[in-house]
Amino acid sequence: MTTRLTPLALSVVTVGAWGLVLGVLSGRAELVVVVVPLLLGLLRVGRAGSSRDFTLTRTVSAARVFEGERVTVIVTVSATRRVALLELFEPLPPTLRLVGGHNRGLFCLRRGQSVEWRYEVECVRRGRVSLGTVHARLWDRAGLEAGETSIPVAWQLRVYPRALPLRRLPGPRRMQAFVGNYVAPRVGEGLEPGDIRAFVPGDRVRHVNWRASLRFRRLFVTQYHQERNADVVLMLDTLTEAGAPPDTTLDVSIRAAAALATAYLARKDRVGLIEYCGPFRWVRPNSGRAHHERIFEALLRADVMFSYVTQEVALVPRRILPPQALVIAISPLLDPRFDKALVDLAARGFDLVVLSPSPIPLVRRAIRASASADVACRLWTLERRARADGLQRLGITIIDWDTAVPLEAALGGLTRSRRREVAR
Repeated sequence: MTTRLTPLALSVVTVGAWGLVLGVLSGRAELVVVVVPLLLGLLRVGRAGSSRDFTLTRTVSAARVFEGERVTVIVTVSATRRVALLELFEPLPPTLRLVGGHNRGLFCLRRGQSVEWRYEVECVRRGRVSLGTVHARLWDRAGLEAGETSIPVAWQLRVYPRALPLRRLPGPRRMQAFVGNYVAPRVGEGLEPGDIRAFVPGDRVRHVNWRASLRFRRLFVTQYHQERNADVVLMLDTLTEAGAPPDTTLDVSIRAAAALATAYLARKDRVGLIEYCGPFRWVRPNSGRAHHERIFEALLRADVMFSYVTQEVALVPRRILPPQALVIAISPLLDPRFDKALVDLAARGFDLVVLSPSPIPLVRRAIRASASADVACRLWTLERRARADGLQRLGITIIDWDTAVPLEAALGGLTRSRRREVAR
């Protein structure tokens, strides 16, 4: 603990020095008698607040939360000896916003007393939040000296991206062999009625269509469509971002990826994640609750990684990017290297859909409105439209998503068109 004199102590020293000078010059002993006790009291400075006479422990209401949720922080202060005045301050990172209480507290403690210091914060942006240092200032009884120290109190909070519920999703064109929620064109064991045909030896009696059999006076059976699942791979563009936190293109893309992963996993599909950031980082397609947490952990650490080196999509292992998978690429289309990867995926025959959150409204909110900014955004809009048209001419489906519109509304038109294609 480092100690220093307070402004009050400096004022006492100044008054005592002037009293001694005036007493010596004027020859009046009473001035010296008045200031000598003050100067003798200063000799005790450095004893009262030189040691730390308290301990701190921290607890939080939750260790893992989603964006927008609130967390209550409780700091317990316990005094081993009498503390005249204790000032505590805990700085907050920009990803947390104070919504209740104060992150600065003042306490007077008796020996053995414990008090609780509470405040409430709102988690603004996803990520790992570490609050490990509390700054303390300990004042002595006379207020002449203050000792300052930093106390490490480890605390880590995981803020996951909020996944909004989605009811309508782009349907895959190719099904897998496992049971799921999609109606496959192939007939077999299922719940969705398909065609009616004549009975042949080996058909089950429970598949007999008695209404058709009684009408035509011969046995007919009902064929059912199989329910199958799909492989969905989310490809996240982390080459660059635009906008101001917590509403950058990367933040919006991660929230969309979290919503899509949650919705597809709820349909018993296998979901994988590829982070395109120069060198690939991926999560193997799988299903289940544990895999849902695995994907959210990968989204938690996703960040922009600038690199001059980019790898080819062909280098991604087959088990990470199955050839029958539905690939949903989420990108603001700011880097030409990601466009090249999209063209490569389309050329390899993947079922590809590009969800492109528009960076223009996010940038408009981050900069000051002006005529030059308006012209620049208009030119930027034309450039993005030209790049999207070039990709669409290659057969790539692109959804231009205005982030002010809900994600489900942006996916609505694509969902209906893909249902018609799958039905055909």
